[in-house]
Amino acid sequence: MYFPISSLIQEFSQHSVLSSLFLEHVISVLDLTPVTKVDTERGENSSHSLDSPTDGDLLQAAVLALTAFFRGGGKTGKKAVEQHYSSVISPLTLQLGSCCGLARLGQLEYVRILLTAFQSFCDCVGDLEMGKILARHGENSDKEEWIDVIREIASCISLKRPKEVPHICTFLNKALERNQTSQREAAAAALSEFVRHSDGFPSLLEQMVEGMCLHISDESPIVRSLCLHGLVQIPESQILPYIIQVLGVIVALLEDHDEDVQLTAVQCLLTVLTSSPTDAVEPILINLSIRLRNLQVSMNANMRSKSFAAYGALSEFATSTQHQAFLEQVHATLPRLILHLHDTDIGVRQACRNTFKKLAPLMGADSSSSLLNKQYFNSDCRSDYEDFVRDVTRQLALFLSVKIDTHLATLIQAFDAPWPIIQANAIYFSCCILTLLEDQRSLAHFYLQIIAILVGKMSQSSDAVVRATCSFSLGLLLKTYSSQVWTVPTNLDRDCGPQLEP
Repeated sequence: MYFPISSLIQEFSQHSVLSSLFLEHVISVLDLTPVTKVDTERGENSSHSLDSPTDGDLLQAAVLALTAFFRGGGKTGKKAVEQHYSSVISPLTLQLGSCCGLARLGQLEYVRILLTAFQSFCDCVGDLEMGKILARHGENSDKEEWIDVIREIASCISLKRPKEVPHICTFLNKALERNQTSQREAAAAALSEFVRHSDGFPSLLEQMVEGMCLHISDESPIVRSLCLHGLVQIPESQILPYIIQVLGVIVALLEDHDEDVQLTAVQCLLTVLTSSPTDAVEPILINLSIRLRNLQVSMNANMRSKSFAAYGALSEFATSTQHQAFLEQVHATLPRLILHLHDTDIGVRQACRNTFKKLAPLMGADSSSSLLNKQYFNSDCRSDYEDFVRDVTRQLALFLSVKIDTHLATLIQAFDAPWPIIQANAIYFSCCILTLLEDQRSLAHFYLQIIAILVGKMSQSSDAVVRATCSFSLGLLLKTYSSQVWTVPTNLDRDCGPQLEP
């Protein structure tokens, strides 16, 4: 007599002894068989894929067998699944990591089979909320969506089945060592959520922190980002012993070659600084300042806003031992900060305003607080911004004069910024410095250099705001320059000036 394979599996699932043995075997097949050699970054497929009659067929058969087991096991099968909950959900979660790559390759059959198996598992054990999470997303090909799915599943497990979390996390921590990128990404995504619920499991938390720290150099930028994200999700009551370790990871990833990882590092820095003691931040304060300054000119507006915001947060750690060193960093950042007060992006503008307020006391500009309370400081109108720049130049005259060459060199460099509005801001700010500061004689060589640049930009720039600002500033500079009584050295070359930083 012929029995369909699904009927045979159901017979196994209903057997009091064989159900557990069969389930363990199928799970071992599922866990040991690679999904596909998919390049998750490029969405490319190698010769070993689900189209091959070996691993692909075996994997698909294992998933189909699980589905039949979940659906036909009755009370006996359900008991076996409940007893092996962590060993079932863990490899299924890793398999979800492959869904994005497979969907992009058009291999939707296995994605559907896997989702059906996962849904059947949820129905079998009564995890209805988890089933709804999967139903909301379906056959999505977006990587971030699948990461969110995995993290939502991890959160659901943590809330509904907290006793299973240690076993699952131990499995996932080991999975970070696997060769398959999609499985490492899935493991990192789940762990980054599970760590939030690790309060009460100190040894498990230590194990997870060690695993995530080891993989901040993973070849996958997604794994690097998720591991860092997980580190800053350590419960506040448990994070203090790990603060220095986490900050060290952030310092390293602020210089990552992948911009998404850098952005994650900046966002995580903002998060972890709120719970960091001064003695943990002080030794790396200048290091962090330099790295953040490099990110403030990113073409990514979110990166600019977060890096300016993080710079402001760092100012709270500029205590007596680091005050002078941090003040040097403020000098290096101030011109750029003032320029981006009128950035094209509203988020950057607001971040710069908040940071300027925090830095003002460090610059000895307590009197400028009256300027910060005026309407023009929070205005998005260009004329209001120019009024503020003019007034703040007067207020900060003493502070600016200390590093005047550095400030003007930075502003001249910004004449070629990728944003026309920042070019115009730099032109206007440099004009204010040259015309409003008292020590005009020491600025003579800058007059000629900047006048020469403005003449060129006025005729070459395609942006109306840049041309108008050049015209106004040029007139003001020429008027101020002609009224001076100094003698300009005969060997002064108008093309010479302070050497700009690369």
